[in-house]
Order: sequence, then C-alpha cells, then structure tokens
Amino acid sequence: MARRARKSRAGLERWNQLIGALRLMNFAFNNVRLYPPTHAEVSGVIAKLHETLAPVFTEQDDVGFGFMDEMLYVEGAMSIEETSNNQMLVDRFTRCRVKYLTITKTASQDDLLLFFRLMNEEAKKPAADPPSEVLAKNNVQNIHVVEAEVDDVSSRSKLARRKTLLDWYVKSIATLKTTQDGLLRDPKTDLRPLFRMADDLMATIRTKGYEPFLLLPILGRGMDPHTAHGINAAILSCSLAELYGLNSGQIQTLCVAALLHDVGRAIIPPEWASDPSPLGLFERAAVHQHTTWSFLFLARHEEIPSSVSMLAARHHENPLDAGSKPGATGYAPDLFHRILNLADAYDLASASERFYWKKQRPDRILRSILRKRGLWYDPLMAKLLTQLVGYYPVGSLVRLDDGQKALVVRNNPANIARPTVYLYEAPSPGPIVEGEEPPPAILDLAAVQEDGLGYAHHVAGILGPEATVDTRALLDQKKEYLLNFSL
Repeated sequence: MARRARKSRAGLERWNQLIGALRLMNFAFNNVRLYPPTHAEVSGVIAKLHETLAPVFTEQDDVGFGFMDEMLYVEGAMSIEETSNNQMLVDRFTRCRVKYLTITKTASQDDLLLFFRLMNEEAKKPAADPPSEVLAKNNVQNIHVVEAEVDDVSSRSKLARRKTLLDWYVKSIATLKTTQDGLLRDPKTDLRPLFRMADDLMATIRTKGYEPFLLLPILGRGMDPHTAHGINAAILSCSLAELYGLNSGQIQTLCVAALLHDVGRAIIPPEWASDPSPLGLFERAAVHQHTTWSFLFLARHEEIPSSVSMLAARHHENPLDAGSKPGATGYAPDLFHRILNLADAYDLASASERFYWKKQRPDRILRSILRKRGLWYDPLMAKLLTQLVGYYPVGSLVRLDDGQKALVVRNNPANIARPTVYLYEAPSPGPIVEGEEPPPAILDLAAVQEDGLGYAHHVAGILGPEATVDTRALLDQKKEYLLNFSL
C-alpha cells in the first residue's frame, strides 16, 4: 500500500518547507500563464520558490513530488490532506502528463522559469514528444519529470480493459529485449524507452510502494528468463534502495544498472540452458565471461555512465572484499554494488531449480543469504532484504493454525513474521458480480483477536510443493485484486 505522510521522516520544519514549495508552484503556474516572463509577479514567485527549496537542498541532492492516481506524494509519502489543499496543482500536473517531478539542487531560477513556461504550453496543447524530452530539447537539465504513458491515461476510461502491473511487466520485458538486442548490434542504439521505463519504475515504487511488484516474477514464469531476470533485479534493487533512503536520481541510476547488468548473457546460446547435461570446460568459461561482455557492450555507448558499465562487470564479485585482493585494480565496491549483488543473487536463486536444498521453498533462499551475511553479502543489505520479503516471501504456501491453506501475497515490513495471505480454498467474501472474477479471501495475519490479547491467526507451518497447487495460476486468476496497491 502507498506510504502515508510521516512527519518524523525529515522533521516538521522540512515538511512545511516542501508544502510551501507546492503552494509556490501553484502560484508559478498562474503567474507564468498571466504575465510575461520578465514581469515582477513572475520573477518574484520563481525567486521565492528557489529560496524555499534552498534549505532542503542543504540536506539532500534532490526533492521529489508525485502526482499519481489524482493523489499527491511528497518525497514518496502520500498525503490526503495536502492533496485536497493542492488539488489544482495535482490536476495541472496530471493534465501535463507528469507522474513524478524531481528538482535537483543545481536547478537555477532560469531552469524553474523555463520549466513552468513549458508546462503551461503542455497544459494548453500536449506536445508530440513526452514532457521529459521537451525539457531536454530546451536544455532544462536540472529538473526531471516522469511522464504518464498514453495507455495509462486511456485505461481510466470505463470502457477500457483494466490494466494491471502484469501488463507493465510484459511491456517492460519487450522494451528491455529490444534495447539489449540493439546494444549488441549498434553502439548508438536509442535508450530513451529504457530510461522512461526505469523512471516509471522508480517513480511508482517511491510513491505507491513496492509490494505488488514482488508478485510479478511469479506471474512472469514462462517468459524469457534472461530478460525477466533484468526486470526482477531492477524491482528488487529499487525496493532495497528506497528502504535504504536513496534519492530519486540515485534510484534511477541503480535501476538502469540492474536492467542492463546481464546484457552480456546474450552471447550464451539459449540451448545451453535447456540442455540437461553438464557444461563442458569451454562452455563454463564462456558463461563466466558474460560480465566482461556486459561491460564491453555498455562501455561503448556514450549515454551509459561508466559506473553502470563497471557494475555490470563486477556485480558477481564479493562486495565485501572485491577491492582488497592481491592484484586488485583499485576498484572499491560501493553501495550500488552491494545492492545489485544481493538483488541479483536473490532473483537467480528464486528462478533457478538447480538448488536441491530449495525445493521450491522461497523462505529457504532468504535463510541461505542470511547465513552468508558478513561473508558474501553486506549485513545491512541482508537486513533490508529481510524487511523487504519477510520470513515468508510472496509465493510461499503456508498452513495456518486453524488448518487453512494460504498463499502469501504481501509482506508486512512492520512485522515480518505476519504477512497478508490469500486463502485460496476459502469461498469469496464479497458479492459476486456477473461477468467479473469474485474477490479473493484475504487474511491479514497481523490482525488481533476481538479482546486484543493476541493475534487472531498465525502461520503453523510452510507447505512443500504440491502437485495440485500452481501458485502462478492462483495469482493469475485474481491478479486484478492481488496486484492492486490498495490491497
């Protein structure tokens, strides 16, 4: 579920500064529309907005505001009160196709003025190009927007088919596949679709939350495993980065790195993955070189930062000692390396069936990682991963204390042993509407008894793989409900 506004996150004073900036943005929209750019009313409000944001930038590199589903998000936290107070501003940015707005500390008054001029033009008549490209063409480099896709807007129609995150997942796999194929053929391939996808993922996780995204790797089984791994690693990396507290720009860069970190696997013939016989010496050597090929493919593209190329080359190295071995080249693993290393390992273990100890038990993957914390995985990142996926990761089949069987569909970061589960054998609790799938029976294991003296239910045990239970089919049948952020 989307996060609520938390005044203690940065202090009440900083919160008021951000809210004050929102109100000045509303005035800026009005004044830029009514007066010429050199008018005192325009220059005055732009200067006041720049002055209001200055104290915030002493603590961080950028600030972010989200405008999604007619709700306002301030630095990733949803505020119903401020949405009503700034409804006109939310409507304006929504009309301008802006889902998320990031203002960096290097933004000048000229940048702010040009930004609001372009947004007013966008509100009058939408440009053919996305808002982010319009800003780039006008050399606005210090203000970044994530735009709403055309199908996002059209899907609000009552006649349109309801879109889910699975539609986004399928589209993202196709986008990543096209980008990877392009990088192999042409060092100047167009990366804008990939950057927009990374922006969208960052903005959605920062505002609405990461919880439904964790179901997508299960629903995506059967799709291209190599490309899906890139999407899954990006989801996990963005979620861990958000829990750690990175800013929007850092999360976006990490997301791009996660999407492209395994592009070198394209050199591996696909039939090797389906061949049950062990790989020979030559085949194993070729597989181990995929990180080098990833670096070479990415380093030759001028729009990809060198840090992203280096992450692709080093992501399998132990981040705790990669720079301390004899003969090391001076590379020092950074925070991005520690996050991507863990996200990559977790998703590979989730997707692969070669680990005999796992036996399709997602909880055993986390236990294996926790046993290696401090040796192979960063202890803090392992702790955040535990908070992210919980003791019973989504997709786990569990048995409750009353004998009911359930499928874990949400983790509870506040109590990682008490997830939200889907009682797949229980009847639907809601009214059945003809032509629609009945809602699933959902149980929050954090709910307490009526007397308040204990929890109403708890997990009694984890079920092993059952031939009669297809977790993907169970999730797919109820995906419109289970992929909803309000579950």
